[in-house]
Amino acid sequence: MRGVPHLKELFTKYNARGFELVAVSNETEDKIAGFVNGDKKPNYTVVRYSKIAEQYGVKGWPSAWVLDANGKVLWADHFIDKVSDEQWEKWLENLAPTRVDKTLAKELGGAVKAFDKGEVGKALEESRKVAETATDGAVKADCEYLQGLCDKHVKLHTRKIESAGSDTVARVKALEDGAAKLKGSEIGNKWDTEAKELKKSKEYKDCSAAAEELAKLKPQLKDMKESNAKKKLEAIAKKYPDTPAGKEAAELAKGYN
Repeated sequence: MRGVPHLKELFTKYNARGFELVAVSNETEDKIAGFVNGDKKPNYTVVRYSKIAEQYGVKGWPSAWVLDANGKVLWADHFIDKVSDEQWEKWLENLAPTRVDKTLAKELGGAVKAFDKGEVGKALEESRKVAETATDGAVKADCEYLQGLCDKHVKLHTRKIESAGSDTVARVKALEDGAAKLKGSEIGNKWDTEAKELKKSKEYKDCSAAAEELAKLKPQLKDMKESNAKKKLEAIAKKYPDTPAGKEAAELAKGYN
């Protein structure tokens, strides 16, 4: 409970800038509900996930992690209040804000409302329309400010798309997420078209099929004879040699005699 006030403060301070905070517990649902609805009710999300220790290698409680937009662990320790304000600012540079944090010209009312609702593509296009007809310098400056916030979302999703690399399934997912966030804008339409075209490709179908087969096989491996496990993994690797799941299956197969 020591960290609750600090977590609430972090969420309040940085959420509008794209920071999300999720507290994870492996306790019973009743105990979690008691905390969520208690005197120290959190303003952030609390979820139950029994495999958190297995996934992140927890060595003691409490434990905390800071992840980037792609899920990469940037920092890990027991108490998140050890992180300095300077470090938070550095991490937040690569996030996209979720709300407009200051009052803008009334002409941008619709664009601001759209942005705060997560309709970034609509906000971007409306702010551009206002900018085209604006004669007041203050209004133009506000248009540029709002477009700058929208551009952070464009850059964030661009990084996610690029980080997918040769994983076609991951790329399609990143394109679809970006297209949804920037719906109605030129870049959003471009990403939507690319995602639809990729989903028609043999490469995508192979990546998707390989990932599905490997996901079904993994839970069964521990109950199989090593020879059978190796054989099934090698079959996936042989069938889908150029896919991420196929390559993963080949690596897993090496661990069996």
